[in-house]
Amino acid sequence: MKILTYNIHRCNQEKIDNILKRGADIMVLPECACPEQVVLPNGYEMTWVGQYDFKGLGVIWKSTVKCEVAPWADEEHKYMIPLIINGEWLLLATWPTIVPGIKKTYPQILLECLKAYSDHIKEMPTMITGDFNCYIGQGGVSKQTGTFEQCIEYMRELGLHSEYHERTHEEFGKESSCTYHHQFKDDMPFFIDFTFTNIPLFAYMIGGWERNMSDHNPQIIVI
Repeated sequence: MKILTYNIHRCNQEKIDNILKRGADIMVLPECACPEQVVLPNGYEMTWVGQYDFKGLGVIWKSTVKCEVAPWADEEHKYMIPLIINGEWLLLATWPTIVPGIKKTYPQILLECLKAYSDHIKEMPTMITGDFNCYIGQGGVSKQTGTFEQCIEYMRELGLHSEYHERTHEEFGKESSCTYHHQFKDDMPFFIDFTFTNIPLFAYMIGGWERNMSDHNPQIIVI
């Protein structure tokens, strides 16, 4: 099974068509437009959450995959969608998003969701993948509410590892690659897209940067 995780920045139909041609069985797409603005061919299904119809968190999958939103999904953590795949494992599609009127940081949103879903993560093989909007040394965060360092440690306690760091043996915050180019600038790289899992993966890679698609790089995962 192939999974593609890709923040597709200012989604349009041309970008959706481009994504579908890549042949993934499941696509986790932060900044995806709502289903009413996306045309899918036969054989594909979609779930989506968002405040604006042009920009939310979408997950698209082939109909050959049994993909169901978990019955215990909590609206409070709607930008992290828990999906049960083929009745066997948990996919937590992730895009911590700051909602107007609620003063929370990205790591705080992530950590609160991890704690809320921790019992389910412990019960099932799990993959948490997406645009985390978090990085080491992030400004404006607090240990009282949650830092990304604390998120990483909590996921370790849950038995999850970052697949990139497991394979490269690089330290968090000292990655030789990047996954996000702030304002599309080559000299403003960040590493904010992750896959944490306890599922043995056949392959994992960060794809090349395609300026016409996004300011992010895709993650390609094969189980």
